[in-house]
Amino acid sequence: MKQSLKMIFDATVLTNGFRKNDSRSGIFFVASNILRELLKRSDVDVCLYVSPEKYSEELRLKKEIYQNVPFVHNQSNVFFNSLAKILNKFWLVYEKYPRNFLLKKISAAGIIGVQGFFRKVIKIRSNNENVKNAEVFFSPVYKVPPFVRQNTGLRNYIIFYDAIPFVNLNCYTSTEWANFLRDIISSVKRTDKIFYISNHTKKDMETIFPYLTESRSSVLYLAANNNFKQISDCEILKHIREKYQIPFKKRYVFSLCTLEPRKNLVRAVRCFMTFVQKNHIEDLVWVMGGGHWDSFIKELQKNGVAWDSKYVVQAGYIDDEDLPALYSNAEWFVYTSQYEGFGLPPLEAMQCGCPVITSNNSSLPEVVGDASIMIDWDSDEQHIEAYEKYYFNKELRKENSRKGLERAKMFSWKKTVDKMVEIMKRNI
Repeated sequence: MKQSLKMIFDATVLTNGFRKNDSRSGIFFVASNILRELLKRSDVDVCLYVSPEKYSEELRLKKEIYQNVPFVHNQSNVFFNSLAKILNKFWLVYEKYPRNFLLKKISAAGIIGVQGFFRKVIKIRSNNENVKNAEVFFSPVYKVPPFVRQNTGLRNYIIFYDAIPFVNLNCYTSTEWANFLRDIISSVKRTDKIFYISNHTKKDMETIFPYLTESRSSVLYLAANNNFKQISDCEILKHIREKYQIPFKKRYVFSLCTLEPRKNLVRAVRCFMTFVQKNHIEDLVWVMGGGHWDSFIKELQKNGVAWDSKYVVQAGYIDDEDLPALYSNAEWFVYTSQYEGFGLPPLEAMQCGCPVITSNNSSLPEVVGDASIMIDWDSDEQHIEAYEKYYFNKELRKENSRKGLERAKMFSWKKTVDKMVEIMKRNI
């Protein structure tokens, strides 16, 4: 009988699930879906690792979610459990008060002190059978930790999601992700294996960092969750309209993204307002999922657009369970981003049978294929033409809905993990 692949899975990012919603990033969902598929398999034995400074959250993962999965650290030690509770108290104070508040500064010092203690002592507790017997270490985001580096028998795997901080977009403003990613890249050894989430990301990363060579990298496409499917239940669709205050007598276009400049939302909405005014359209609105409305309206006005709320429904934060119905009932979905590492929202929309308009750049053609209208992200004219094509051509909407459903079948978390495990086994 063939032995199971023995894997240490870095679950540190999954501790964000215990924090606020904005901590549950796309990477959080990628990690949780990959782990879910791995735990279904009989040919993989998974042991979870959590960074020592997240020890208190590790206890919660063990108790509340992954009760039957072994962890690298031994949670039975009462002394460590007590320290974890102390760390939690520091966190509560830290999150409660303003940045310049004295207690916040004291709490920060306490957190750093306790975390430093964990880092030193955890080394003793990491030398257990799960570590000794492991064959591969997999990280969905963070760099390989020191205790793994010390185990030269382990094959190490890490995922890179995009090259956005290193591509000249002019609109990328956050240095935090850039520094974080650069730190990970600098830690990569020549023996490490790399997964990219698209061929475009792979090409960009290997162009910018040539030592990330072809021979040790592979592409792993992401997937939409199974709950993204066509919803036709009238009561559900009615409830969604009521919840997000979408007019019952109007059809709607849907968008879902942050207000980050590269998402190109200001242009997309501006062109929509031009489109409805030009064609004297009264039965269509734009439903926009997201927040920070004041800054968005100011951006529109800065671009010479007279804001008129009758054209746009400010849906705000969308609950995950409501997304399939919102996609399903939309006339079409717009995602004309300047750059994406993969582009999950268009895939989610296609899986719900919603026609898509997306950009013809970066990784997006790999996701949508010929199942959407693809345009230049920076062309107002092409945005307006795409809106007109869908609005005035019901058959085109039906055709791209059908194509999208077929295209979406190419992607699943099972396929992602099947390929991942196959590569790992081949390289042992």
